Amino acid sequence: METTIRQPQTMRTPAVGALYSIERHGLLVYAALAFGITWSLLIGAYLAISAGVIDPDGAFVAIASQVAPAGPLIAAITVIALSRGRAGLVTLGRSLIRWRVHPLWYALVFLGIPGLIVGVMSVLQGPAAVSAINDQWQTIVTRLPVIIVGTAIFTGLAEEPGWRGYAQPAANERNQPLVAAFVVSLMWALWHLPNALFGQTVPETALHILATVINGLVLAWIYNSTRGSLLIVMLAHGAMNATAGLFVGPLGNTPAGVSIGEYYVISAVTFGAVVAVVLVLTNGRLGLRDPGATPASG
Repeated sequence: METTIRQPQTMRTPAVGALYSIERHGLLVYAALAFGITWSLLIGAYLAISAGVIDPDGAFVAIASQVAPAGPLIAAITVIALSRGRAGLVTLGRSLIRWRVHPLWYALVFLGIPGLIVGVMSVLQGPAAVSAINDQWQTIVTRLPVIIVGTAIFTGLAEEPGWRGYAQPAANERNQPLVAAFVVSLMWALWHLPNALFGQTVPETALHILATVINGLVLAWIYNSTRGSLLIVMLAHGAMNATAGLFVGPLGNTPAGVSIGEYYVISAVTFGAVVAVVLVLTNGRLGLRDPGATPASG
């Protein structure tokens, strides 16, 4: 009598299957969480305020305004904790404090990005703008670095661990670098859509999306090139926002000032030129060396 010995089939429990599905479809799960957290809070607050149900200066709005921007951070931590556990969270944490990068990246953050925008503004706005910038040079030199760091901590930390810390390497594993960067940047841009409910006009929102996509390509290049340093990416994010605030805020009533919509156009054109140069210099790889590699291993 011949006996056939069958190998036992690997069975996944429902819990293990769910975790496997999260890992396999991590980018979609992350996006659903990030959008869900932020959009539900902002849209819910807007509708409730419009209906007179809640006080716009009340506790709910105050809490929502703090939690909503952190949707990407919360989503990234959740997906990583469920799919990769403690090791994944440790890896994310290390990328947040990865400060040992070439000094030129710090120069790009504190000098290159602000200097590029100031230079473009000076050319576009003419001699009167140059004079206005010169009048404010002490404020720019002393306050701008502080604002960059502050923006990196409060805005960059809420967003970048999600978009560049989780979504970017996840997209890099399945797509060519430029496609991966564009997908993540577009998601990041569309995540900002509820801003249209709180004062942005439709044209401003459209320009904001365009500028954000292009800025996202720059941040993807920085992330890939610094072996996944979220610290540098957060500082670069802070530099972009802080420089925008300079020309819309303190210099807004001077010949150097611009409206927020005008700044989005200038930002898109300026950083679009940067992206074009980077694509040529990196052969379209945006700093990612090996196909399918994550920045930390590339």
